[in-house]
Amino acid sequence: MALVAAWLPVIAVPFRDFFDFSAFYVAAHFIFTPDVIHLDPIIRAQAMAGLPISPYHYTPIFALLFAPLSWLPFWLAGFLNMALMFAALLLAAGLGARLFGLSRREAIIGALAWGPAANSVLGGQNATFALLLIVIAGVLMQRADLTGSRLSAIAAGVTLSVLAYKPQFGAPVAGLALLRERWLVVAATIVGLGAHYLIGVMVAGGNFAWPVDWLVTVSGTSSMDLKVNGWQAVSLPALFARVPLSPFGDAAPAGLQGLSVFGYVIAGLAILLCVPAMRNMPLPRALALSVSLGLLIMPQAWVYNATLLLPALAVLALDARRRGWPNEDRWMFVALYAAGLAWPLGGVIGFTSVLIVVVLMPALLVIGARSSPKPPTEMVPLDLTAPPLG
Repeated sequence: MALVAAWLPVIAVPFRDFFDFSAFYVAAHFIFTPDVIHLDPIIRAQAMAGLPISPYHYTPIFALLFAPLSWLPFWLAGFLNMALMFAALLLAAGLGARLFGLSRREAIIGALAWGPAANSVLGGQNATFALLLIVIAGVLMQRADLTGSRLSAIAAGVTLSVLAYKPQFGAPVAGLALLRERWLVVAATIVGLGAHYLIGVMVAGGNFAWPVDWLVTVSGTSSMDLKVNGWQAVSLPALFARVPLSPFGDAAPAGLQGLSVFGYVIAGLAILLCVPAMRNMPLPRALALSVSLGLLIMPQAWVYNATLLLPALAVLALDARRRGWPNEDRWMFVALYAAGLAWPLGGVIGFTSVLIVVVLMPALLVIGARSSPKPPTEMVPLDLTAPPLG
């Protein structure tokens, strides 16, 4: 039932012009020019082509990835983009199954039934691609920890630097590597970010100041984005930003509208309280917690970003299986997945139910780490070459 409810809206996607996909499709037509990260040229091109108006506010390198799709008719590119993002979700679930100790069947069904993940794929967004990169980085960091492989640590850092196409996606995992003193991962991430910048210079037509222009574009779209999409906010700063008490008014910098500062303070306190746990948890649980905390403090995060809660759901599912799936765990998962599917009701009530899941998830992960019996994989190194459990 959850699978059907999550993916039934696919019927309407072509009639809505693939929602946000036009931002990436049109931006790819501007690669190797400074306009690739400028607001007005892309919006004008969308309007002239009769496509949905969706600002592009990602780094230049991400537009480069969509270049092959930009050579195709829009409708065909839209279907292919959905297929690719769906494939990214399946691949992330398959890789994550081994990392988190689930069977592939459990992981894939759990991922497909999660409403925000379906929303990302069908809405022309890319959170499933970010999820795939996070899982790959987690697998590589785990392998580096267990085998001492320097190559795996370097590859994990390079993966995180690619994830910087949307910096708030990569920052939590990079912060986890720093917190756990994985210096080679951190160093590789820094070097990768330098390469990310240099490639961005090339894609932006030789504009060495493209990060400044990118920030201007993000700030220019932030207030309107909040007005249109604020009801589906899932982070605390985005929630408090809807309270219009900012002295800047509509001219507030991106992520600093309204009372968003209180959201940052509360989320920051939550992160500080979780730091000791993240230092000592097994890496898969710490990875899930860091991503959950990142989502909690992310500026203007909308419901599709909650795709990144899937690692946390995997950890909670493994905890429940160790306890024999008592009724309280069964009902908890019913509530979590129901909240994920009920997100469209936010357009009526003013906020999405996924916000509740985002706020509660760090506490569930920390409490679960204390109450769950120690499994064998937390007492001995995980054999990444062994077949998955189940």
